Amino acid sequence: MEYFILRQDQSITNPIIPLKTDLDDDFVCSSVFGEVIEKENALYLDYLEKPRRIVSEQLKKLLVKYEDNLAFTAIVFTDVKKGTQRIYWLLDIVKKHCISHETTYYPDGRIKELVINPKKVELDCIFQVDSKRESFTIVNLDVAESLLRRPFLGIQLQRVKLERR
Repeated sequence: MEYFILRQDQSITNPIIPLKTDLDDDFVCSSVFGEVIEKENALYLDYLEKPRRIVSEQLKKLLVKYEDNLAFTAIVFTDVKKGTQRIYWLLDIVKKHCISHETTYYPDGRIKELVINPKKVELDCIFQVDSKRESFTIVNLDVAESLLRRPFLGIQLQRVKLERR
């Protein structure tokens, strides 16, 4: 099986900007209100990495078709100045400890090239890989192909190397 890192497309220069909220990793609630800043001609992306993993309604519908153990919390993005609201979803993903010893690092501890051990992934289609300084959302080939067949905005996929056996 092949795997890909799901990332926010950084080439889009005018996405909405969620203001920092009080959402920490242990936050549990059925819904949240979050204020956003819309620049002129701002785009509502389908995937946001900051302040946490946030997905659009359409992306949520696709992801739950592949993985039934994903947890979501509704977040209503509100632009007070423009008077607009949109529903998004905070995404909570299963964490896997599958980083291979073949992974290379920069001197400051960030990952230079991620390599995962496919034996530790099991059958999960969507999961999170945590390192000391970074976190990655990983999808398998089936999910990646499905994402690419749809008109999602703001998504990039990067192939992940697998540990040599």
